[in-house]
Amino acid sequence: MHKNQNSSTAAAGSAIQGRVEQALRAALTSRERGDIAEAVGWDDSQVSRFMSGQQGVTITKLEALLKAAGYTIANKKYIDALTTLSIMGAECAQCDQQSDCRKQRQK
Repeated sequence: MHKNQNSSTAAAGSAIQGRVEQALRAALTSRERGDIAEAVGWDDSQVSRFMSGQQGVTITKLEALLKAAGYTIANKKYIDALTTLSIMGAECAQCDQQSDCRKQRQK
């Protein structure tokens, strides 16, 4: 990798980390805090330690934490495919409204 690619990869990683942190903080300060803590197997003091950075989350509890907070992990390839299919679907819906397009598809 070139130096610029490394710095842009690091910047993207930092941006993602900030969004994940923000999302988890919002979830753990909401009314669902108790439900999320229960799903992860934490008591209130463990949630407080996690929020203050004194406690991490184990890899085995990461999925439960994200799921309880209402998030799902999806890789970039999957998200890109959804984006492409959504664009194609929107274009087809617009095209379908035009009679000349339907005639061409019927041939």
